[in-house]
Amino acid sequence: MKNIVITGGLGYIGTELCKLYSGESRFKNITVIDSRFVSERVKQLRDWGINFKQGHLLDEEFMKEVLRDADVVYHLAGITDVAYTKTESNEEKDKEIKEVGIDGSRNIIKFTNSDCKIIFPSTHVVYEGFGETAFDLTEDIESCPVLTYATGKAQTEKDLEESEKNYVVVRLASVYGYSLDTMRINIMPNLFSKITSLDGTIKLFSGGVQYKSLVCLFDVVRCLKFMAEADDINKQIFHCSNENMTVKEVAELCKEINPKVTLIETDDEIPNLGYTISNKKLLSTGFEFRYNIKESLKEMIHNWSIQDLPKELEFVQVGQNEYIDERGKISNYELTEPINLIGYIESKTGTVRANHYHPIQEQKCLLVKGKYVSVTKDLAVEDAPIETMVINEGDLSVIKPNVAHTMVFLEDSVFLNLVRGEREHENYGITHTHYYELVDEEMRNNILEEYKIEV
Repeated sequence: MKNIVITGGLGYIGTELCKLYSGESRFKNITVIDSRFVSERVKQLRDWGINFKQGHLLDEEFMKEVLRDADVVYHLAGITDVAYTKTESNEEKDKEIKEVGIDGSRNIIKFTNSDCKIIFPSTHVVYEGFGETAFDLTEDIESCPVLTYATGKAQTEKDLEESEKNYVVVRLASVYGYSLDTMRINIMPNLFSKITSLDGTIKLFSGGVQYKSLVCLFDVVRCLKFMAEADDINKQIFHCSNENMTVKEVAELCKEINPKVTLIETDDEIPNLGYTISNKKLLSTGFEFRYNIKESLKEMIHNWSIQDLPKELEFVQVGQNEYIDERGKISNYELTEPINLIGYIESKTGTVRANHYHPIQEQKCLLVKGKYVSVTKDLAVEDAPIETMVINEGDLSVIKPNVAHTMVFLEDSVFLNLVRGEREHENYGITHTHYYELVDEEMRNNILEEYKIEV
């Protein structure tokens, strides 16, 4: 029985790779390792007959044990929440990316046996330092990474080449595709499809003339599995890219699918038109792509439009399983959806917050102290009424996408804003948050008067 290890198996690519192997777990011993524990996905893996071990790439004893008998290792783990420009990067984050990306990968190389095959997804971004527009870059062109993430990928490529291990490096183009379990909204086709499903506006910076190499998530995992099973392919680098097009062309496909979407172009200056990578070497192996951007956009737009997350993905318990003793009370809130940012927000009596909506993101607000009136209106429903509700200490409210919401505070209050994705407003007015005046000064005063609040 073959032993297969998948690092980062709870991630965007890893989850889909596990789905491919879900029908083979009777014949292969498959183990997923990840530094996180996401209960719903771990349960799913176990239902498929796939093992799960929580651990970190930098834990040498853990890695030594889990890799000891591996025949194939898919090394997908790494930090994907990375800066896109030098100005966004910071020393602390770059250090973490480097340690996990380089040192963690060196542990993979160090602790796998000589017969093990390492499948390493690298990235087309290793060419980000290319100073001019270039098309169909081949695998033999020297990489020129700039940011820490790409530098780490390039270094691991080099470490593999200098090792005596059997490996295949797959440099991935921009990976898109709909995944209910681990959707990445910051990828351009994914974001555009979401906006399109909402009849929204796609903003094309610099007119969207930049070229992109694209590949569907489902073809990526097929390619990785193909490389693992091809005994005659080893110690090589391949580019995994299916289509090359401009950002504007992707947006135009969205508009073709849904004419209600609006395209807006800006006149920002750009240094060059970007670059694309060649897939000729990959195609020469016999691998065939099955998915294209147009059909994938149609599918994503459809999936976004019918998306209705099961209630268990929102919150299972609200203030239940209480425990009270002389010290006070403990209330438990079980959140099965991953939360990556928490905002701690103070608000004084009589003040107003929000007066906006989020076109994509769902937000949860847990009131720790105080009291406020929640005013909401579902913008996705024609002629939806304005609704009000008093939120008390301990209440957890869920704000769905496209629901305009405002808070009018009746007492000095503290609440936690729990989100998956962004919380700050870098994309204010574009994708993250849109202003919507639900409560004006007159309505605010009426609410305060109704509850006899003096400010």
